[in-house]
Amino acid sequence: MSEPFSFEVGSTQHRVLGKQIRLKLADDLVLRLTPAEASSLSFALVAVRDGISPEREIYMSPIGSDGAFVGTVHDAGMRIAIPQGTFDLNWTQAGRLAEKLAAAI
Repeated sequence: MSEPFSFEVGSTQHRVLGKQIRLKLADDLVLRLTPAEASSLSFALVAVRDGISPEREIYMSPIGSDGAFVGTVHDAGMRIAIPQGTFDLNWTQAGRLAEKLAAAI
């Protein structure tokens, strides 16, 4: 199953961890990343998009979340796993996600 492309990036405050970057990939998949995690994910997205990294999967289990970011790289972009199935990001959309994560830091 491939869901329509959609994500939201914002920020929130955690009482212990401080500033968190909120990445909503689906109604039931909201990840709260530390600024360092958001930066790493942003860099990883750009690296696979630009062919700098040979990685075929990006996996991140943020410290402030119960869920995980799982993205499988394919020729046209990334397939992101969400509880309902998957949705696809083309490379333009992956770049937009990377930019939004970097801007939220």
